[in-house]
Amino acid sequence: MPLITKVKFKLCLHNVVVSAAFFAVAVSVSAADTNAPTIRELADGYVPSSECRECHEKNFASWHHTFHRTMTQAATREAVLGDFTTNNTLTYLGVKAEMVRTTNGFAMRLQDQQGKMQQLAIDRVVGSHRIQQYLTRDGTRYVRLPVAYDLMQHRWMHLNGSFFHPDGDDYRQPVVEWNSNCIFCHNVKAQPGYDWTQKTWNSRVAELGIACGACHGPGQEHIAAARSPESQAHWAAAKSGEADTHIINPAHLDSDRAMQICGHCHGQRVPEPIDRIREIMSAGDPYDAGKNLREFFKPVQRDTKVGPESFASRFWADGSPRLSAYEYQGLLRSKCLVAGEPGKRITCITCHSMHGGDVNGQITEANRGNIACLSCHQQFSVPAALVAHTQHQSGPGAPLCYDCHMPRIVYGVMSPLRTHDISIPRPQDTVTFGKPNACNQCHLDQSVNWAIGQTRRLWPKEFSAAKRSEDSQFDSPEGARALFAGDALVRGLTAAALNPTAAGRMKPAFATPLLLEALRDNYPIVRYFAANSLEQINPQLPKPDYLGTTAGRALAIARWKATLDPSSQTNAAALANQLGLKKVNVDISVGE
Repeated sequence: MPLITKVKFKLCLHNVVVSAAFFAVAVSVSAADTNAPTIRELADGYVPSSECRECHEKNFASWHHTFHRTMTQAATREAVLGDFTTNNTLTYLGVKAEMVRTTNGFAMRLQDQQGKMQQLAIDRVVGSHRIQQYLTRDGTRYVRLPVAYDLMQHRWMHLNGSFFHPDGDDYRQPVVEWNSNCIFCHNVKAQPGYDWTQKTWNSRVAELGIACGACHGPGQEHIAAARSPESQAHWAAAKSGEADTHIINPAHLDSDRAMQICGHCHGQRVPEPIDRIREIMSAGDPYDAGKNLREFFKPVQRDTKVGPESFASRFWADGSPRLSAYEYQGLLRSKCLVAGEPGKRITCITCHSMHGGDVNGQITEANRGNIACLSCHQQFSVPAALVAHTQHQSGPGAPLCYDCHMPRIVYGVMSPLRTHDISIPRPQDTVTFGKPNACNQCHLDQSVNWAIGQTRRLWPKEFSAAKRSEDSQFDSPEGARALFAGDALVRGLTAAALNPTAAGRMKPAFATPLLLEALRDNYPIVRYFAANSLEQINPQLPKPDYLGTTAGRALAIARWKATLDPSSQTNAAALANQLGLKKVNVDISVGE
């Protein structure tokens, strides 16, 4: 069962799919191609990050600890984080994958139900934070293999378990080409180098991973000038940000241009104009840090279509992003940005620090609290004013500004993440747009109609026009309604929110029966979050395997049910059956 000898080539830009038919181009790259891709260490004035270390030791050290640096790496012993020696097998859809060490490095062996074996060398790795994916070289291209390592759960997983697709029989579904896709945002200055005549690749990047050049642009002139005593004297005499140092410092740019540097990768995009895709696939990404991103690309929005490809499923019905890698689009919608003075608005680095803070999110400890918001909204810095504003008590356990205005209603790789569409919590949005609301993210044991009533009571001036829904599903506790009546993304986020460590801190008596019902879901990603939440509720009981067999899960579920009041499980099953009639599934290919 060959897995990678033929992979259909789609014109992509950070998973922005442009159908080949749209350009009347049919491209297929086969394993017969022989020229190996190369990495150019110096491209268009870019320099390796190691060149920056001589003068910027502290910044180099802080960057070196980040997940940006390790986004794409050669498959060395230091870079490979998966277990290739002990718990190194995974059987899924009848295919056994065995991850092994070889004389030359690492490999993945795949054996189908007929016993046919294929061994694929692992040449590169992508990711080091939540999951690590593996690339094999096939002629002039790199191909992502279907099995990845879950770094949070310390286990092997098939990538079907990371996307919003139901159980199926296509083992090869997550196999994609790196050269036309991942290369653009997981490296510096991507140059796919596609030859449209020969149908081969000569892909090059300035540096693997997200390195200095991604944020600071080409550094060759800067380094040459920095080694000149005359330049050093001139820079020392100039005020901060005023000297021409031949390098981009995002902190010294106007806010809109600075935000575009992050938006280049954290805002999925299409070429502008769209037919520029052919040039980009050949000559490379034209954008450099500091340039106007809008001259080359435009952000994908809910109404974006390229040929038959629609991006609507990646956004809530009101246009707010519901996947990560769209943080730029979310911030562009936010009143916090829109109401600001052009060029002096909030930016990504208002909250995030590229050279400081926890590497998980790159946020300082101070900015994990309310201080980031209070720097502008100073009227709420007095505790009494904050209590009057939120109608919640202050102190330990109180909701943060983020919890209400940036709730975790976005899916990232195997994790619920905060939206960057900073907005006022409106429970009615769940009725109107199918979008989870911040109030019920904590109060999952209450209904949406209850939350609508509470907003009318607590903030009558702002919510006097809010009306209860006449649809009876919104009278059910939102933890049950969203878990059984929502689409797969909503169901997955809800299963995660039922985790006792999440913001709502749901009681096990409420959450456990619902989560056990969620393990019957036919979407692996929903079962993933349900199983993880159950593990937090009671780590002494067996954790159901979200990618395992139905029979295997049933045995684990039976152990859990034995600890419950039978009536609670009966009620949960009834809710699942009743609310499940409202369910409409929407499959989503996650582009990250």
